Amino acid sequence: MPINENFKEEYIKLDEKYEGKISIWVPSEDYYNPPEKLGIFGDVVAVDEDICIGDGACIDVCPENVYDWAEFPGHPASDKKAVPMREEDCIECLACEDDCPVTAIKIFSA
Repeated sequence: MPINENFKEEYIKLDEKYEGKISIWVPSEDYYNPPEKLGIFGDVVAVDEDICIGDGACIDVCPENVYDWAEFPGHPASDKKAVPMREEDCIECLACEDDCPVTAIKIFSA
């Protein structure tokens, strides 16, 4: 199942994580429970970390180095995930969105 493109209307935005650099969106207040349940990370470059398989396609194609690897040992889809830590650098080329094999990424205009 691909990322929910309406998450900004349907989900709750948690306080920013990773030193205040990234928003996390979840369907309910009790949903966020790392490493099992992660939600969607990012506002402009949104990654559904629950469906991300950690293959690195987004990291490989991003011309602006928007993503960093993050470890989530024990997550059912993969132990490592691409997290959009520098989403402010996104040029909206859509390369990551187009190359994601599980459709876990959605780019929104800033």
